[in-house]
This record gives sequence, C-alpha cells and structure tokens, in this order.
Amino acid sequence: MAGNVQIESDFIIGGHPDARVTPNFRLKELYRSNGKVRVHRELVAGLQVLRDNLAASIEIDPRRPAALEKPSDDGLYVVIAAEDTERLQKEAMKLLRQGYFSRCVADNGQLYVEMHDPSLLPRISPKLAFDCGVKVTAAFETSGDPYQQVTGNFDKAGLSFGPIQCNLKTGTLQELFRYFRGEDESRLRRCFDDPEDYLAFWKVLDGSRKKAVAWADGLSLGSAKHRFAQPWRGYLQAVGREPLFRQVMLRYAYDKYGKLLMSALAFLHGVSPVEISNLRCLAALYDMGVQQGSLKKAHTAIKRRVAAEQPEDEFALTRIAVEERAKKASPRWRADCLSRRLCILDRQPVSVTLDGKRARRSNRSSYLLRNSEVKGLDRYLVG
Repeated sequence: MAGNVQIESDFIIGGHPDARVTPNFRLKELYRSNGKVRVHRELVAGLQVLRDNLAASIEIDPRRPAALEKPSDDGLYVVIAAEDTERLQKEAMKLLRQGYFSRCVADNGQLYVEMHDPSLLPRISPKLAFDCGVKVTAAFETSGDPYQQVTGNFDKAGLSFGPIQCNLKTGTLQELFRYFRGEDESRLRRCFDDPEDYLAFWKVLDGSRKKAVAWADGLSLGSAKHRFAQPWRGYLQAVGREPLFRQVMLRYAYDKYGKLLMSALAFLHGVSPVEISNLRCLAALYDMGVQQGSLKKAHTAIKRRVAAEQPEDEFALTRIAVEERAKKASPRWRADCLSRRLCILDRQPVSVTLDGKRARRSNRSSYLLRNSEVKGLDRYLVG
C-alpha cells in the first residue's frame, strides 16, 4: 500500500488520486459517484488477486447497485466488469471459496463482489498462507517475475536466482539445481542451448563455493554487479519459465524455510503463552528466516524483553522477536532487516534508523497479507 494513501481502521478514505493502492489499481478508480472514497483494504486486496488471476483489466463501477437485493454496507462491496464476463465470474468464485469474497452476484453484464465482515474474516489454508509468504518475501528480493530473477555478485553471494534468491555463497543454488536435476534432468538440459555450457555449469556447482563465487563475480555486470552475463542469464530464466521447476522452487522454499519458521514458533511458544496464527505475523517470521536464518542469536534478548514487557497479543510478541533478531545482523543491514519485517506487520512502508543507517522498505505484494488467522499451520509444516 502506497504511503500517500490515507487509511483509517483498515478503510481507505483518501490520498492522492493517482496513488497506487495495489499494483494495478489507483485510488481514483475506487471513488464512488459522490466523489468520495471509503473501501476496505481487504476488498481491494481481493480485487488485485482477482486481477492477477484474470491477467486482464478490471473496470470498477462507482455506482451503488440499484437492483441487487440487500447490498452490503458501503466500503465492503464493489461492482466490476471485464471483457470476458464469464471468466471474471469463474475466477471470482474461486476467490470466494478461498475466503477473499463472501458473495459474488452476476448483474446485467457486471459482477457484484462483497467481502466478509472485517471482524469475522475467515481463516485461510496453510498452503495459501505459505504461498503468500513466499511471494511477499520474493517482492523484497526481486522485481518482475520472481522465478526469472537472476542477480550478479552485488552482495558477495556470487550468483542469485529465483524468488528466494538461492545463491552460490550459501550453497542454496547448488542444492536447488540438484533438486531440479532429480526431478527431470532432460527438461533441465533443454533450458541450456549449448550442451557444453550445461556441463560447465555443473562443474561450477559441484566445485568449491569460493571458486563458484569467483566465477560468478567475473560474469557480473555493471558498476554494482547487479546484472549477470549472457548466455547464463538466459539459461536460468529459461529454467524459471518451466512450470515444473517453479513447483520445485516452491517446495524448496517450504523445505528450507518452513523448518526455520517452525523453529521460531516453537521457541516463542516456549517463552510466551500468546499464540501466533495471523498471516502477517507468520509472514514476518518467514521473511526473517529467509533473510537472517534462525532466531537463535537473539534468544537471550527475546527472553529478557518478553519477561519484562509481557506482550498481550501476537503482533507485540512478533515485533519483539523481529526487532531483537534484526539487532543481531551486521550493522550495515540492521535497519533494512527491521524495516522489512515491520512493513509486513503494518502492511505499509516503515522507516527505521539503526546504527546510523536508515531504511524504508516497501513491498508491492503487501496486498497479499490478509488480516486472517491461518488454520492448521503446525500440522502442515510438520507434513
């Protein structure tokens, strides 16, 4: 959510008309016929997810539906249309089943969609929650299609790839490609136009991490080394376009960082009776695991603060955890770490200054962070 959008009790009530509320919707598109705006952010989030799934424009009608029986309170419904009306209705019904909408009614070529009572938002499935968490973290790490992101040695990690930026320095890129090879090596080979390049890449992956980073450094482009040379960039992007390998990347993120999330939740459960089940809190802890690893370095500090402050809700407890873990990062990255986590918890950019460094991270996918409880996450993570 853009910083120049006014929000009160989770209702969008004003701001600059051209401000982007989500990636595809500007504030002025949400105005009613009277020129005013009051719409719940969860409804707009559902519209954006619908737009993503439809992959086509959606028009919003500012008028209140006259013929519809018992329309919802103002701010909790919207009337929309798209070029393919039938497909719009089909995709909206999928989101109704996922809890984004409570009601979808076709009306004279348009579609009336209504959200649940904000105080009674339905719980969401752990799979959907985990997918949202991966996408939100990917939006910090990458831009564009996260599965095709290829980044050079700007951060001394050598070569980074995919939604969670697996890299050569940590060995996660090597591990990910072994997953790919085990799933379908012939398909992986086809992503490399030159068979010799395929063999050469595996020689890098199977060698020492230090040599792999040095190899990648020599192919990193630009003064900051953000970009990576062809044909390697193209090969990796071809891998990222394969639906099978996208599924592998999601499973890898689950296997690698789902365990860290479980560990963090178990530790926090041991120091506080407060249960953590809100998607925003879980996504913040997941993002922490991807960027910083486990909570272990901050265990003592977290125990001390929890004992002193006695947090009464999961947001306060999660904030203590991410604040103390951020302070254990190298001084250069502490503000960045905390700004990311608070951006997730608050669903808007948050400025942070630590050790003389200032950060204000925003996230284009923050609309995915529903204010809902996740059901059965512990059983899902255990498998």
